[in-house]
Amino acid sequence: MAAVLKPAVAQRPADASGRLRGFASTAREIDDSDLHVEGRLPDWLRGRLLLNGPALWSLPQGGYEHWFDGLAMFHRIEIGPGRVRYRSRFARSEDYTRSMAAGRPAFGAFDTRNPMGFFRRMLHLKNPPITDNPAVVMSHIGDRWVANTETPHLTSFDPDTLATMGRLRFDDGVQMQLMSAHGRTDERGDYWNVGIHLGPKCTYKLIRMRAGTRRREVIGSLEVRRAGYTHAFAMTPSHAVIWETALRAMPLSFLFTGRAYIRNFRWEPASGSRLHAISLDDGSVRSWDIAPMLGFHAIQAWNDGQDIVLEMPVFDDARVLEDLRLDALRQGQGPCVPRLLRYRMKPGRQTAEAEVFGSALELPQVHPQRDGRARASVTWGAGTDATRPALFDRTVRLDLESGEWREWCRGDAVQLEPLFVPRPGGTAEDDGVLLVPTLADGDTATQLGVIDARSMQCLALLQAPQVVPFGFHAAWAA
Repeated sequence: MAAVLKPAVAQRPADASGRLRGFASTAREIDDSDLHVEGRLPDWLRGRLLLNGPALWSLPQGGYEHWFDGLAMFHRIEIGPGRVRYRSRFARSEDYTRSMAAGRPAFGAFDTRNPMGFFRRMLHLKNPPITDNPAVVMSHIGDRWVANTETPHLTSFDPDTLATMGRLRFDDGVQMQLMSAHGRTDERGDYWNVGIHLGPKCTYKLIRMRAGTRRREVIGSLEVRRAGYTHAFAMTPSHAVIWETALRAMPLSFLFTGRAYIRNFRWEPASGSRLHAISLDDGSVRSWDIAPMLGFHAIQAWNDGQDIVLEMPVFDDARVLEDLRLDALRQGQGPCVPRLLRYRMKPGRQTAEAEVFGSALELPQVHPQRDGRARASVTWGAGTDATRPALFDRTVRLDLESGEWREWCRGDAVQLEPLFVPRPGGTAEDDGVLLVPTLADGDTATQLGVIDARSMQCLALLQAPQVVPFGFHAAWAA
């Protein structure tokens, strides 16, 4: 039975304490502070870890109720010879500037209602103002670094100073109201993403922006009755793979109601879900039916002969979005746990084959030279105990062929996305380290774990000068 996600009910946020201080609005802008190093860093590890995520949920005249909604802050941890330095800056987006001036949210957000009144919204019906708060992903287009959320805006920033350089202005007429947060950069430096144009029917658009340009080329598209919530997509050497979730967009609700972003979707399990493969060569589309699902991230996709295979964490309903509201998280409640599914898409078949091969892993990583190019045999991610879910409390390594599972746990700590950094010149798929932001109950500040990606042994802990608010994704700039 179809169900609209229930409207958010504003509550006074619970005080965050212990490891849950990562949900507090206490982060400061800091310039080039040294990090204390406990242990030994690999001699080859040189570069900049870039972290992104919400950092400010509370404003004087109002605030945000969902983890995804806070105003973005960029963080840089630079690892150099004999010294590790930290810097932080709020992203000076239009949303940040206007919200800080007003002392309350100036734009609608993931689970924050649009504060603009009905008549004002009608004046902007053809080009509605949408948030540019870049609190989710960092990526690059050639040498240009950008950050974004699930809207079509890309905000440029300097990966060293973390200064916001402004929003990219595109040299094209491509129309889309929604966009995957996870754009992908290929070996040429070209940027790929999937956007959605809302209308009587919804259109998915696979776009490419070549390095050094601001023009989005539509490589392929497909029309559906109502698009599914789209956070990411996957790529093989020949196709982009989109999962059409059973959490369906209601286009008229987006246009007329002023609801929060996610409240314009409805869970419709009767409609099922679908997988779509768009050819990178000619834009042609093939599709397969699957059981109703919700998914954020893919582990990987690859070509297996004529088949296309997709591996990803999958949720059976939309409950996880309610689990990630701040009031629940600040009280120590954990989100429901996904299953790991392997979908096989065979030519000439209407339905994809689905195989369950694990659970309790999210925010997955594979070796960057395998991602979208060849099948990876190892993935790393943030995990939890499936028998008593809590916010991520371990870092896991999963062998995708044998099923072997290894863990690193600090104990009484939140452990976020592990970013895999390969050793220069290394040939083995797991030759490198994981960089893992953590916060334990007794910590005075965030501790960054440097973990051997093969043995899952901790090589070093780096202590930041403050509690880094819990974010989602990271990037490595050599």
